[in-house]
Amino acid sequence: MKAAVLLDGRLTLEDVPEPVPATGLALAAPLACGVCGSDLHARDHAVHLCNLLHRAGFRGFMDPASPVVMGHEFCAELVEPAAGLPRGARVVSQPFLVGDQGVALIGFSNTYNGAFAERMLLQEDALLAVPDHVATDIAALTEPLAVAVHAVNQAEVGPGCVFAVLGCGPVGLFVIARLRAMGLGPILAVDPVASRRAMAERMGADVVMAPDGDAVTRWWAQQGLYAGLSDSMASGDASKRAVIFECVGRPGMLTALAEGGPVGATIVVVGVCMEVDAIEPALLIQKAIQLRFVFAYSAEEFRTAFDMIVAAPDALAPMVTGEVTIANVNDAFASLTAGGEQIKMMVRPT
Repeated sequence: MKAAVLLDGRLTLEDVPEPVPATGLALAAPLACGVCGSDLHARDHAVHLCNLLHRAGFRGFMDPASPVVMGHEFCAELVEPAAGLPRGARVVSQPFLVGDQGVALIGFSNTYNGAFAERMLLQEDALLAVPDHVATDIAALTEPLAVAVHAVNQAEVGPGCVFAVLGCGPVGLFVIARLRAMGLGPILAVDPVASRRAMAERMGADVVMAPDGDAVTRWWAQQGLYAGLSDSMASGDASKRAVIFECVGRPGMLTALAEGGPVGATIVVVGVCMEVDAIEPALLIQKAIQLRFVFAYSAEEFRTAFDMIVAAPDALAPMVTGEVTIANVNDAFASLTAGGEQIKMMVRPT
């Protein structure tokens, strides 16, 4: 079968062996798979990324010196019946398989190929059947939406929270969509790219602006939340809590948010910074800033994301902005790396 294979920082279309299902695994044909920011990291920083995951104790993560077929944000079609579903049923699932080394991450495994291929294996007991009214591309958004569901859950949000989302790439946009679906706000979205600010507004942000520290600080003050200790003690609204989602992943962001964010803010770190970054703990202590680093999601959160899509599939449809075949995955990577107007690009087998 054909697959887009990553090796030595290059993606090439290759013939690879057909996957053979074992007990508990289902054979499926990918229909659509989104390109994730972590895919870009894996291509451009494979050794660094793999070293990080290995240091974190992830035994099933890929060896960058061996071929890997990426793709973990997918909707697929069953090649044969599985889990009580007929051949041809469309499904989504968490991108995890239980293998010889424990849990393997689909799309970042040298053993199990991801969805940038003509066929793949899925964990049979993790399959979720996609209803007819949900388009394939929208169903494939379940996995990245689950990341946002987890981030919002970890922030312990509630009606008294005021939100800012820094970075309106896919993750930031999914966070905005999740907050809006929960009926929470107000939501400020900040991004330098006009098209992404426009998309943030479509996803439910109340106010959008280009990066401007002074303007953001003034917006917080309008909500009764102050960046300075003296102002906060004199006039702050104790019934409100600032929640900031950092979805940029660049050095200096945490310090900038700690300095410019309100006293007592919770900063939820979703963006993946691949460089060493310095923070000044004493500053965070003085302002009672909480840092919450988040990763992945639970099975329940994946199901929550799926249910949100099933309930209102059209709400996320604008996020899908382009498509390529597996023979042209490099084109999708180039478009997304360039930082243009593409948001979520879908990869198809043909």
